[in-house]
Amino acid sequence: MKNLLIAFCGLDGSGKTTQLRLLAHWLSSNQQVVLTTRQPSDDYRNNDRVRNYLDNGIVSNMKAIALLAAADRQNHIFEVVLPGLEKGHVLTDRYLYSSFAFFKARGVDIDFIRSINPDVPEPDLTVFLDLAPRVTLERVANRDGSLKFEERNSKIFKNVRETFLEVLPENSLILDAQLSENDIHKIIINKVKELLNNGL
Repeated sequence: MKNLLIAFCGLDGSGKTTQLRLLAHWLSSNQQVVLTTRQPSDDYRNNDRVRNYLDNGIVSNMKAIALLAAADRQNHIFEVVLPGLEKGHVLTDRYLYSSFAFFKARGVDIDFIRSINPDVPEPDLTVFLDLAPRVTLERVANRDGSLKFEERNSKIFKNVRETFLEVLPENSLILDAQLSENDIHKIIINKVKELLNNGL
């Protein structure tokens, strides 16, 4: 049986992290080895240039930020994802499709994003939790108590959602994020069971 690479994608507040954890618990309870991880890493998230944009909207060169994200992804794939797949299933919170969606909304050409992200393995399953931007911002505000720079502009999140739906792989599992947590979990489990039974 092939170990699975499963990516969870969606707007902030869509519940992707919760669903990743629920699936990881289910796999572990069924004697499956599983690694959970996320993109980008804390190295990227804590970079001064990245933080200055995310928190304050200040950036001198957005392509440079995209390059930082791409370098972080390459390290993540070769240091975490591929070694993880040698041992078991890998579940990642966000993946390449987030870079497509967010950097396009930030004005970076999507072909440039593709060109700086070579050799990124396609997941065996991409789960996209679809949520209206308005609901996303309400959830984030309630969760965090405040909004980051991009979270103050619902138009950005509208563009991000539209790009996600354009760039996701054909085999993606696109789910209504306003379904109950348990209903979403059941749908994901059924799909993963199907993949495991088919030997993928």
